[in-house]
Amino acid sequence: MVRRSVLNIMIAVTVWLAAAAAGGQEVGPGYDIEMSYMIPMRDGVQLEAWIFKPSHLKTKAPAVLTLTQYDIDGGRRGNGPAAYTRRGYVFVQVYVRGRGRSGGEKSDNLGLQVGRDGYDVVEWIAAQPWSDGHVVMFGGSFVGMTQWRTAAQRPPHLAAIAPYVPIYPGWDVPNTNGIPQAWSAVILGYTSGRSLDAGFIANQSYWAGKMLEHYAAYRPFRELDDAIGIAQDDWWMTDDRGQKLSFMKMWLDHVGDEAFNLAAEPKTQVYARMSFPVLTATGYFDDDQPGALRYYRGLVNNAPAAAVSQGYLVLGPWDHGGTQKPTKEIEGLAIPDAAVIDMDALHADWYDWVLGRGPKPAFLHDRVAYFMMGADEWRYAKTLEGASSGKVLNLYLCAPEGTPRGLFHSGSLSKSPTGQEPPATIVDDPHELPELDVAKYAENEDLKSQFRGFQKRAISFHSEPFERDTEIAGEMRLKLLVEADAPDFDLWAQVLMVLPDGSTLRLGEDIRRARFRNSAFKQELLKPNQIVEIPFEFYWMARRIPAGARLRLTIAPLNSPNFQKNYNTGGRIGYEKPEDIRVAHIKVFHDAEEASQLILPLAAPAPSSTGH
Repeated sequence: MVRRSVLNIMIAVTVWLAAAAAGGQEVGPGYDIEMSYMIPMRDGVQLEAWIFKPSHLKTKAPAVLTLTQYDIDGGRRGNGPAAYTRRGYVFVQVYVRGRGRSGGEKSDNLGLQVGRDGYDVVEWIAAQPWSDGHVVMFGGSFVGMTQWRTAAQRPPHLAAIAPYVPIYPGWDVPNTNGIPQAWSAVILGYTSGRSLDAGFIANQSYWAGKMLEHYAAYRPFRELDDAIGIAQDDWWMTDDRGQKLSFMKMWLDHVGDEAFNLAAEPKTQVYARMSFPVLTATGYFDDDQPGALRYYRGLVNNAPAAAVSQGYLVLGPWDHGGTQKPTKEIEGLAIPDAAVIDMDALHADWYDWVLGRGPKPAFLHDRVAYFMMGADEWRYAKTLEGASSGKVLNLYLCAPEGTPRGLFHSGSLSKSPTGQEPPATIVDDPHELPELDVAKYAENEDLKSQFRGFQKRAISFHSEPFERDTEIAGEMRLKLLVEADAPDFDLWAQVLMVLPDGSTLRLGEDIRRARFRNSAFKQELLKPNQIVEIPFEFYWMARRIPAGARLRLTIAPLNSPNFQKNYNTGGRIGYEKPEDIRVAHIKVFHDAEEASQLILPLAAPAPSSTGH
């Protein structure tokens, strides 16, 4: 019966194809695939490529390239090959070294080898008989990084790049402001071996459980990759003795080392020679927004004017995945229809425009497009700084008793500095394991969660209700003036918007390590009785705060399985032992002389018509 059913289907399909062909109707998928084509690199290593061409291609065509560590899966969250072959592009996906059938090993110095290989792939594509000599690049996250690293090598036939949510090795990964991230081990597990391990990344109960177990046992951070099960000779680098060392351990040994971390980043003189246009996209809740904007600012500050004039930046209410494919909801937050744009179509239209194949996308009214949340509309500026008015609203931390006693007995955020008030005291005791108490909440934490304000050792401050709608655009900042009895400590800060009904929305979150207070590449341990400024900077955001809403600022010790735990000794990062722990008593000053404050960047006035 099964054989007869299959035969009947085959007969039906054959009849349909014959009828369609007789009627002149196009049949088939519309593209041809060359699978596992091996492309030679300059050193003899070959990289695996899958090449998608419009069916029966008879003329030369431009190419869209993705250089990926993920699976060759249709363009990394996009529609991929079919979307571009329908427009007359050849779509080329290539595995980096050590992935798929590509030769070589996964031993990269934070992107330098990726850039060299990207150069070779671009020039190989341009030399093919089906190529018209124009190559553009596409993709997000790691695949966004490979575009910038390739662009830094300036291959002659690279016509444009469109990196969205690109990681910036050495800047926003594997550390946050000098604090090593546990998430790095999860990504290494996700890309372990030669094919993507979707089952591993989906098994949050395993890797999050391992991180929590490691945290609860006070194990050294340098052992985390072993605890999760990462093979030490899979992702590796060569240390100073010429020995293989796992990425996690190599990165840990070079926290604060600028020469190591930023060795492969595009330099000023490299940006100055980038003559092709760039389309960048990132989100207000994208973990890699700092890197995306660092690339963007390097380009607009140094690239030729002609290239900058064709370059665009798009910022919206999205997280890392949501920027790549905007959806109606992100982390519990409903996203307005106007912000759920077709990112694939925008990229394709932009490629057509920069290659002279079509008009400029109507969406791109000016060089910076940003979504004003609350007003729920797109706005535009010639520069990123132009979205802000240049004016700020300063909210000063106040608490007459010194230390706020709890969320319902909080301090205040005042528009004017206070008089003489005793400082607030935050006790940072690394012996404590506060994340065990909130683990059941943290598992489902989203942008509307507010349980962090109730956690042990947290102190909070509330503003008065806003008298009128107030729009902000830019990076909120928090300036804390502190003194501590330990040479080092970590702090976490969160800003929530509290609506009149009591619901909340996260506006920003940041973490800081005292020793890296002035730079992630400058270690300065605290001295006794030394008052220093700890500067927090939250992600770029455009948001209307409605009349009647308040802001809540919460500050607490950073004590989390998501980051390397600081034992406050000032010792070697990741190698401290539980017996070395120092309890830090951190004084946060909020008086007339040392005025800690939250600084809000006020938005530029809304245009009379946004055109969108």
